[in-house]
Amino acid sequence: MIKWRKYIVESYVHNLKLKLQDKPHDLGFIKNFNFNEEEQAYLNSLFNLNQFLDTDTPLIHLMDKGYMGLVSHLLNFSKIRVDVNEVKLNQTLFVCFTNHFLNLPLEELSRDYLTYQNETLHLFINGYQVKEDDFKFIRQFKARKDSRQLQYIMFASYTLKLAEPRLIYVLMDHIRLLTSLTCIKTGKHIGFYKTIEKQVIESTQNSSAFQNQIISYISKNRKTEFKAIENKLLEMRRNKYEVIEDIQLRDVLKRLI
Repeated sequence: MIKWRKYIVESYVHNLKLKLQDKPHDLGFIKNFNFNEEEQAYLNSLFNLNQFLDTDTPLIHLMDKGYMGLVSHLLNFSKIRVDVNEVKLNQTLFVCFTNHFLNLPLEELSRDYLTYQNETLHLFINGYQVKEDDFKFIRQFKARKDSRQLQYIMFASYTLKLAEPRLIYVLMDHIRLLTSLTCIKTGKHIGFYKTIEKQVIESTQNSSAFQNQIISYISKNRKTEFKAIENKLLEMRRNKYEVIEDIQLRDVLKRLI
């Protein structure tokens, strides 16, 4: 191993230990260095997260201490070996992540929503397997009234149902359409717009295919309480024959809506 690269690995481990101990450390070494296979092996010989924290569930342990940022680093940028499928007293990493964001002040939920989506996606990219404890956790929040919290709960619930990174990415990419359809399906005000009508109009105004999808859903499911929204979309749409052609999006819609 090149001497200066060995120094980087050792410095990375040294500063990570200091960070875990809440001691002053060099932030420049807590980042992704793209270690090669030899460097990775050397890193693993120097440091074991479970042994250092003396626990079989180090990531949940760190989440319990409020170290969300550090856990994110370990999952997404670190070369330290971690197990995303830890379980501790009905707690999973999915539960820890979701609970962290649901407990934020309401006024911060809109700003941090994309972060929550990305953290959840990367959890599954790292091999997360859905657990019954996840479903139990989400069910207890479905009675929440705040539309911003319901946006998080909807995304969490749909993520558990899809459970595949590629499908979760499609969900994220078309979250406004899925939110609009879910509002109409459930009759609940979900999201960051002030009304369901505003949510639907803003999320479909540039797509006749999306408008037709919602018009069709309202009509087929006899959602007469949303007749005004249907009429508004009929006025707005430019092409009544345009349909959603994206196969993956159609798959996600079939599974969720």
